Amino acid sequence: GLEELQADVALGLYRGAQEALRNIARHAGARQAEVALTRSDDILELRIADDGQGFDLAAARRRSGLGLISIDERVRLVQGYVQIAAEPRRGTELRVRVPLHAGEGIPLEEEDATRKSAVG
Repeated sequence: GLEELQADVALGLYRGAQEALRNIARHAGARQAEVALTRSDDILELRIADDGQGFDLAAARRRSGLGLISIDERVRLVQGYVQIAAEPRRGTELRVRVPLHAGEGIPLEEEDATRKSAVG
């Protein structure tokens, strides 16, 4: 059901997943990682979770590493948003939500509710 996926949305998701998996391989010490892409109406959700060492999200954002910045920027370009739940020694979960069609955005009430429950 993704035949209508626009190239810029597909590329943003792909590059975001690539960077997240690169971070897992380099830093997490994970034994497992799970990647899932789901569609609900006109919203795609990419979920990447690992069982690695986790990290302090606030500290990582202060260090201004390019990985998280790159993911955030790519997703914002297609009017989506990123949630990261991470704690030291408890693994990490990244969720990216983007509209199926670039330029449509995600309804604010849904975005606000999700952001309030996000870590970071």
